[in-house]
Amino acid sequence: MGLSRVFERLYVKVYVGIIVSKTKIEVLIVTCHGEKCKKNRLEFEASTTASGLHDFIADATAETPFYYISVLNNSVNQGAIALCENKGAMDFYDISLSKTICVNNSYMLYSSKYDLDKIKSSFKSFGVDFIFSPFTLLTHIFKEKIDSKAQLYVLIQEDNLTMAVMQKGTLLYGAYDQIENSASSADFDDKESEAEEEIVFDLEEDDDAVSIDDLDALDELTDLDDLEDLDSIDDLDDFSDETLEIGEESVEEDSVDDDEVPEDFGEDYHRYKMISKRLQEYYEDSRYDNEFVESVYIAECSESSEDLKRYLEEELFLSVVVRHVELNDFLVDISQEEVENAL
Repeated sequence: MGLSRVFERLYVKVYVGIIVSKTKIEVLIVTCHGEKCKKNRLEFEASTTASGLHDFIADATAETPFYYISVLNNSVNQGAIALCENKGAMDFYDISLSKTICVNNSYMLYSSKYDLDKIKSSFKSFGVDFIFSPFTLLTHIFKEKIDSKAQLYVLIQEDNLTMAVMQKGTLLYGAYDQIENSASSADFDDKESEAEEEIVFDLEEDDDAVSIDDLDALDELTDLDDLEDLDSIDDLDDFSDETLEIGEESVEEDSVDDDEVPEDFGEDYHRYKMISKRLQEYYEDSRYDNEFVESVYIAECSESSEDLKRYLEEELFLSVVVRHVELNDFLVDISQEEVENAL
């Protein structure tokens, strides 16, 4: 048995998952001693100072050198491309200033190197071991579904919308967008949203902190097939069995008339418009394998997507399944798997 394994048995392991949005910072700390783990959650206002966040994480990691910090990438300059060749990827997005990773020798995840460095700098007092793509999180949430026929998967966050059309574990189409919820804005253009205001954590360097420096951002993401056996994830059989009859096999452009905009013109309508726009792009662009999509699986944590579900069912004739999730639970699950594979 290696020396690291001996020390590992003597200490608890601490996994920290951090999700940053415009209004809040959600933190989950999972402390494990052997197979027994306990969870502790706390939410911070994004506009406040970071001292409380630092103290929360410092207290949880003070007694062990085996702690691992994971952050969900919230950069607007990221996405997924349905191929792995760098030259071909340039036809979809300029990846020259991006860090990329090929998943399953099938599709590429990319993210701005500058934005990744900015995330690391924001949490430099305790270090960041993993920066995970929202596409990785989305496909992990629905890992028991993505090996089937072509279906649309959507991850809803406060600020962002992640979409992936997957067929038999392969990405056919991916889109990542920041959502503008202003009632005066009904048009959505690729990557034209202003970058969200930078959240700066003015934290002093903690010389005693121990982190895993050799586990690099996106480079350490393993193939999604390696994430199949996480025991801590609830069985996906708890999906709603509710499905509606599939209508015409087509997606109508702007099927909600602008004169019939709902009175509240709320977030769900904006999300519906974005999904509709992206599906139209997927079907009409000859660069994509335009397999027909009948079903949409939505992961969201606000439990407020009933209007979106209705729009998709009534306007696009899609069968919609919504799963309410704690995103940080899945973020920590993936990091646990990464750590176990690295040992």
